[in-house]
Amino acid sequence: MFTKYQHSSGKHCGSASLRNLAGYYELGLDEASCFGLGAGIGFEYGESETASRLIMGRNSNLETTFFDTLGISTVQGEGQSKEPAWETLETRLESGPVLCFVDLFYLPYFGSSTHFGPHTIVVLDVDGDSVTISDSEFDEPQTVSRDTFDDAWSSDHGFWPIERRWLAIEDPTPTVAIDTATLEAIERGTETMLHGGDSGSSGVATIRTFADDLPTWTRFDDLQWTARFAYQNIERRGTGGGAFRRLYATFLDTLGTDAGLAPEFSERMGRIADDWTALGGVLEEISETDDAANRRDRLDEASDLAHDLADREDTLFTDLERAI
Repeated sequence: MFTKYQHSSGKHCGSASLRNLAGYYELGLDEASCFGLGAGIGFEYGESETASRLIMGRNSNLETTFFDTLGISTVQGEGQSKEPAWETLETRLESGPVLCFVDLFYLPYFGSSTHFGPHTIVVLDVDGDSVTISDSEFDEPQTVSRDTFDDAWSSDHGFWPIERRWLAIEDPTPTVAIDTATLEAIERGTETMLHGGDSGSSGVATIRTFADDLPTWTRFDDLQWTARFAYQNIERRGTGGGAFRRLYATFLDTLGTDAGLAPEFSERMGRIADDWTALGGVLEEISETDDAANRRDRLDEASDLAHDLADREDTLFTDLERAI
């Protein structure tokens, strides 16, 4: 166990885990800064096992990009079979805490009936059959059995593959100045939002696909659950509110302005976050009504709101791309 490690809860599992690690290595970064430096902003939409359609307001590379942007040396792995993976994890824990990616469905302290992953946590200790976890959803570290943790760590369910994925820090010393890293991260964020990022399918164009598709959700047998899950992925489930846009607005307001960006960018992103929250509210209402005509009308309203958000994000990230 690492006595210097200070566990604390946060808004989003990935950025809060990074913040806790940043505290351990004395990097002096808050959660919003970690989210922004990880270029976490994004938008994913598609089919899922959990609901007929899934939305996600961040991209899949937040954790690795955070370290890349700051020039911090890391090592990571995934896809190992059980015994080699555990041997690697325990070896890495001899040098420091290890980020792992899990399906929270299998973690008993959540009590969840829904598969949800990858959920980012920090492993602090493996002692015999016990695994100690720093999970930012909770005020205190949690302990589970080795078998339970392995179920979560090797789950076949997730927005992106889990496959016993882990990431450890080799040298925590940043080699890139914070202002330079900030501008690099914003450039990566604009690439994702305007051009689809590494996957080619994350960003403004995908928000438009979501907006176009919303009125057709009436065909889903699980429409009410699909709408509720979408609301949760905008406003609850560790997004920091407003589909992660509120975290990003704070990053632009702090490190962004320190790096020379005009304050208007954080202000505009804050207003966009507020309107994502409003869209989430419409989806929540859809999930709670049994009136089919009302659901159709509200889906049309949600579609209009999503189209407007796509247009505003397109303009904002184009302006950011020019500014940097």
